Amino acid sequence: MFAEIKFWIYVAIAAIMIGLGITVYFQSQKIKQIKTELSAAVINNKAYEAENDSLINKNIEFIYTVAQLNASSDSLVQELNKLRKQLKIKDKNIEELQYLAYHLKKTDTLFVRDTIFRDIDFNMDTTIANEWAKLQLHMEYPNQIAADYSFKNETVIISSSRRETVDPPHKCWLVRLFQKKHYITDVEVIQKNPYCENDLHKHIKIEH
Repeated sequence: MFAEIKFWIYVAIAAIMIGLGITVYFQSQKIKQIKTELSAAVINNKAYEAENDSLINKNIEFIYTVAQLNASSDSLVQELNKLRKQLKIKDKNIEELQYLAYHLKKTDTLFVRDTIFRDIDFNMDTTIANEWAKLQLHMEYPNQIAADYSFKNETVIISSSRRETVDPPHKCWLVRLFQKKHYITDVEVIQKNPYCENDLHKHIKIEH
């Protein structure tokens, strides 16, 4: 009788210890999650401040969960998310979204030795422009031609991961199931300016 009571006491103590262990584990995971979310919120706040303050002169990387990415009301984030969906990149595979906006501007002036405009009062300005390119021409008596041209562009970089076999995939699907696999990262570089073409781009991820 005493041995049976002792046994059940040990069972109860073990159950309590296991229960406490499980509780501590889930609480620590919850605390870790809260700390991560708080850190991300602080970082994002600093990133927005840097983005909106030209005096800071630096870019801070934003941190989003997939849920936050899909629910964001930021128009630029929405556009990036729309593009990655057009590329059919799944939520679980998305790794990084980048956006760059910039413009190029240059002015050239040409002087010709001979007179090319006969009218002494000749002075003409004309502009050829669209959403992505602009050319301003200035022509003046007797021999001056000035070209002021500018271009703007928006570049979107989307990184996603996919799993594939280390060695070339076998023709038989059953064999492919047992081939060793690893994750690789695909990088899509999208130039919004139709006059801009990708030449060479290299992306290096440093793991520590």
